[in-house]
Amino acid sequence: MTAVDEDARTGADTVLFERPARPRTTLRRLGRDLGPGYAANGLVGLIFSCTGPVAVILAAGAAGGLSAPQLASWIFGVFVLNGILTIAMSLAYRQPLGFFWTIPGTVVVGESLTHLSWPEVIGAYVVTSALILLLGLSGLVRRVMSALPMPIVMAMVAGVFLKFGVDLVRALDADVAIAVPMVLVFLALSAVPPLGKWMPPILGALLTGVVAVAVSGRFDPVGDDAGVFASPVFTAPVFTWTAILELVVPLAITVLVVQNGQGVAVLRSAGHHPPINVATVACGVWSFAAAAVGAVSTCLTGPTNALLVSSG
Repeated sequence: MTAVDEDARTGADTVLFERPARPRTTLRRLGRDLGPGYAANGLVGLIFSCTGPVAVILAAGAAGGLSAPQLASWIFGVFVLNGILTIAMSLAYRQPLGFFWTIPGTVVVGESLTHLSWPEVIGAYVVTSALILLLGLSGLVRRVMSALPMPIVMAMVAGVFLKFGVDLVRALDADVAIAVPMVLVFLALSAVPPLGKWMPPILGALLTGVVAVAVSGRFDPVGDDAGVFASPVFTAPVFTWTAILELVVPLAITVLVVQNGQGVAVLRSAGHHPPINVATVACGVWSFAAAAVGAVSTCLTGPTNALLVSSG
């Protein structure tokens, strides 16, 4: 770290709201910073978010008896709205700042939907948004993040990915025809640096998997008459003490401690200095918009940010 970087970090730690990076990002700088390795990390991060985490949303919605349009609106909120926030924050602070939704919070919501109505849950979302916003404006969140032990937080991140590492071994037994070519291509691109520079190993493995599935004849997408684009469904919130007492504090904890704590830890470990207070305020503000379309609270995601900074 240079003296200038250290001074910038020290200055950021003494102000309530971290200032955006200077000089601002230009199209020329943005084009120069793009590369296949970073694109591969972003694609893998997106695929990760589209698989297991979305399955959690579908399971929670099924438990609560949500309709297909309501589920589509939820997924619209967590991807489209948080995608806009991710672009804006990453450009402003010139570092990867991936925002998605709280996965543990979604699990909590799924359990609550068995006895709470959907408008009651939306009301709890709104109150949670206000709480996160107030904590972000207070400036207390950055102090708490600084006090969290890094090894424990990183162990939480590792725990999220443990299942995916173990599933690699299981895949070799469950579906050899697809798993073996992907593993071989990944190892080959990793072992030969010139090849890996031309084609990132994870991207090469992904493309190999696509080809293997196509060749096996198992690619048979089901048509859908609902259209390509989701239509947001707006639900008026209903505020009840039962829903507020049951959901608000757990949701806020999963956003600020579990998810944001992991996100800050992985970004710091990669040499970045995430704007903790500004990110918290952004989570609070964006959670209001997410609640309007039935989406769970926004967070600075841990696992996806870990994938974004995994190689460079």
